[in-house]
Amino acid sequence: MNNPLAVAVKGKGLPNLLKRSLAIGRRYGLTSARMDRQLGIFTRVLEAFDCGATFPLTASTLARSRGRLEKYQDQGIEFAIHGYHHVDYSQLSLDQQTEHMIQARQAFEGDHLRCSGFRCPYLRWSPDTLKALSALGFSYDSSQALAWSVVDDFDTEAYRQALGFYRARSADDYPSLPRLTDGLLRIPYSLPDDEALVERFRLAEAGPMADLWLKVLQRSHELGEMFTLGLHPERITLCREALRAVLAKARSLSPSVWIARLDEIADWWRARAETTYRVTEAGEGSSRVTVDGPRGAVVLARGLSVQAPTQPWNRGYRRVQANDFVFQADRLPLIGVSPGSPDSLVSFLRQQGYLTARVADARSYAFYLDRTDFAAEDERPLLAQLEQETSPLIRLARWPDGTQSALSITGDIDAFTLWDFFLRAFIS
Repeated sequence: MNNPLAVAVKGKGLPNLLKRSLAIGRRYGLTSARMDRQLGIFTRVLEAFDCGATFPLTASTLARSRGRLEKYQDQGIEFAIHGYHHVDYSQLSLDQQTEHMIQARQAFEGDHLRCSGFRCPYLRWSPDTLKALSALGFSYDSSQALAWSVVDDFDTEAYRQALGFYRARSADDYPSLPRLTDGLLRIPYSLPDDEALVERFRLAEAGPMADLWLKVLQRSHELGEMFTLGLHPERITLCREALRAVLAKARSLSPSVWIARLDEIADWWRARAETTYRVTEAGEGSSRVTVDGPRGAVVLARGLSVQAPTQPWNRGYRRVQANDFVFQADRLPLIGVSPGSPDSLVSFLRQQGYLTARVADARSYAFYLDRTDFAAEDERPLLAQLEQETSPLIRLARWPDGTQSALSITGDIDAFTLWDFFLRAFIS
């Protein structure tokens, strides 16, 4: 059984499912014309803050709504694939998932929609999902749920059950950051989302909704990480003011927040991960560092004197106004990694913007790491260790143009009509 709604049919009977479907249809007005109006409201909010969004879209729904969405691409909207049918991909074989993804791409191409990313329905994925996406050349996947500890008194048993169903990780234990693995970029999805606010916590006022999302924004900004805000377009009227509050706050923070679509996040992360650098002697105890990165790459320096203009940034770092400059330090303000340490450690450091080198001599480097293994559970402790130190360090800013954190507005489009929603109970 790969469709969770089909479980409802089996356990509660068809009449109850029909009642639930009709109730949702009445509440959110699930008609094609109504959804088009909701998307219009959504895009006007985004335009007011000069930003775009990413809408993962179920391809079979697109096939029944031809010609409605192409216009939004010119309004800064990215469409990603949200499965071919809205089913539990973790229960499908590799061949089945591959076939679904191929069919979904064909549907998008047939409606002139560009797509480079994917999000699983129900946020349910398997290792085979990642294999299929990599093999088909998708740029990113945004299916890993990451729960932020902000709900406090709003927490409910229904929400905890949802976290278990989504197999959500805790943002206390795992950084809310993209991860490039086997050519595919994994971008986390933040919880609580709109479904949690409205359906799980039963919030009806903008103030409490905004408070929860603002806590996530503030925490992600403090950590220099990202907030992938999920808001289904059919709930934009209910959550519009909460979204406005988040965007207004994001525009006011300093250092600033980069508000970007998921495809823009993916393109940036890949480009910055390919940054190279050289360190050469400059005489009289000085060294020169030359950083070759993408446009928007910013070099940060901490705890050392550099022969280049700088500006205050954050956490003791200064923003260096050059990518080629001389510095003075007793030891190289970079991260040395032992030859025996795993490649996963080096990849993680480089993706965070740390300038690293595999070397056997620990004495020449301000930081030196020698580990036998490195897993996802080790990432947050390592980041805390590196950022709590006061030793001299040169690194790249994680996000473009010296922004401190990232915010991406996303909203899954599961259905355009009540009929689309109803079909989810029967299609596998």
